[in-house]
Order: sequence, then structure tokens, then C-alpha cells
Amino acid sequence: MKKVFYLYKSGILKCQDYSLILETKTSVDYIPIEQLDTIICFSEVTLNKRCLSLLNKKKISILFYNFYGNYIGRFTPKEYINGKILLEQVHAYEDFDKRLYIAKTILKGSLHNMLSLIKYYRKKGKEVNEIIDELEKCDSEIVDCNSIESLLLIEAKAKQFYYKLFDIVINGEDFMFEKRTKNPPENEVNAMISYGYAILYGIYLAILDRSSLFPQISFIHSLSKNSDSLQFDLADVMKPILIDRLVLRLIRKKQITKSHFDWKDNKACFLNNYGIKVFMKEFDILMQSTIEYHGKRYSYRSLISKEIHQLSEYLKGNLKTMHPFIFKW
Repeated sequence: MKKVFYLYKSGILKCQDYSLILETKTSVDYIPIEQLDTIICFSEVTLNKRCLSLLNKKKISILFYNFYGNYIGRFTPKEYINGKILLEQVHAYEDFDKRLYIAKTILKGSLHNMLSLIKYYRKKGKEVNEIIDELEKCDSEIVDCNSIESLLLIEAKAKQFYYKLFDIVINGEDFMFEKRTKNPPENEVNAMISYGYAILYGIYLAILDRSSLFPQISFIHSLSKNSDSLQFDLADVMKPILIDRLVLRLIRKKQITKSHFDWKDNKACFLNNYGIKVFMKEFDILMQSTIEYHGKRYSYRSLISKEIHQLSEYLKGNLKTMHPFIFKW
């Protein structure tokens, strides 16, 4: 599977000999476009139609974020719209039973991966039995749920207990989590979580753009006039395994320190340039690592593609049931 390229330098993206370069005031960097399908850009970049034409030809998406990890927009290679799958996705959204089944399946996958992470730390000697009990109760409540609204209440309750894990694992060593805060994040742990989630959403969105699914039509999160929402649904399954696990590991191994953060108006906390480099280096290593799943080895990015393909096949009627990825140590 092709890779994601993270662009942090500001400059001009140019075509040169059917390849792509980033020209800055002090250097010229070559971008290996034959190996890529996605570029995620965090810097100030100028590009022209010739550059966009090359990206389109090579089927490379480019997503734009601001320095703080907030999504701005994207360029997506031209694809022919599959009207049949669009209709199937709309019908599934409007079909109460089908939408509820998809939502329950996603939430169960998310809960089970939360439990996998918590049970991992139980093996490490952490006192987390109460959290496990509460999440297992939430899991059992999903079966009898009869509305999206009640599912969202279960999700909110589960996360309230789940996030207690963070301070138990961190144990007051330089950082504290306290509670989930965003827009803006109010401490270092929340800053890392928010940044990681934003990157993960971007990866899901880029893969969705190359699939037959439409990112604008979701099954759990509210449809929005201003943004795509399906990636928010699907990413919930992987967030505990990819982002939450990475955040806790970086803190435990002291790879991230307070010097990796900046504060804005003494209220908002963000990763600085040094922190972003540490976080993204470890995130990229994790995404390219492989695990065995159903007798085959997959990178995590391949598993995300597999999950998206599974939903597409279910909507087409080629699958009768869905089985989200569940991580097991």
C-alpha cells in the first residue's frame, strides 16, 4: 500500500520532470510521488494548476491543516461518482434498522478496543477493574438500544469511564489528564489526543475519497452542511488503539516532555514544532507496522482500508453482517 507524506516546511510546490518538488528559501526537497497516495500539509504552501494536474494524474490527495492540527480543506483527484452506491448509502441512512445496525456495530468495535487497551494496562498492574466493569455494562446495553440518540448516550457514558484510564496510567508523572477538553485543549494530554485524532480523521477521509463511499453521509454523527462526517464514525473504532495508546506510551517512556508544548493565553495548549516531530515520527512508525489479523499481516493503514471496504460491501448487499476490527494483545 502507498504511503502518506507529511509536509511541515513552507514553500512552493512545483512540478519538475514529471515529479514534485518543494522549493523553500534555503532548499529544494523532492517528494517521492510514485510512493504516495496522500500528502498532509501543515505549512504555508503555494501551488498552481500544473501541480494540481500532476496530483490528479497520480491520484494523490492533499489535505491542508493549520499549525494546531485543525482541518482546513483538501484536493481530491477526480473520480467518477458511483450513483448506485450513493443511493445505497442514502437508503441505509434513511432505513432505521439498517442505520441502527451500522451504528451499533461501530460503537461495539470502539468499546471493545477501549476494553483491549484497558485490559493491557491491567496486565501491567494498573487498578482498572472498575472501568472494565462499567464498559462491559455499556457494551451489554447496546443490544437493546432502539435509537441513535440512546446509542450516543451509551457512548458518552462509556467515554466518561474510559478516560479515567489516562490519569491511572500517567500517575501524576509531569502530566495530568483530568477530563477531555477540546476546542481548545486545556492541557498537554488533551493537546496530543486532539492532534492525533485530527490526523487520523484526515487519513480516513483520504481513504474514503478513494473508495466508493461518500464522506458526507454518516450513520452516528450528525450530518453537517459544513463538513464530512463519515470519518468521525469510522475512526472511533481505531482511536483507542492508534491514538490513545500512542499518547500514553509517549508519556510513559518520557519521549514527550513539557518542553514539547506551547500555551496560548494561558488557557489553550498545543504541541509545538518539536512536539509535532516527536509525535508524528512515532505515529508514522505505528501506522506502517504490521499485525496479524485473520491469518494475514496488515499495516494499520491497510486495516483502515479494509474496514471502509467492508462497509461498502455491506451497503451493496454483498455482506450480510459487519465485523469491526478488534485489537487483541
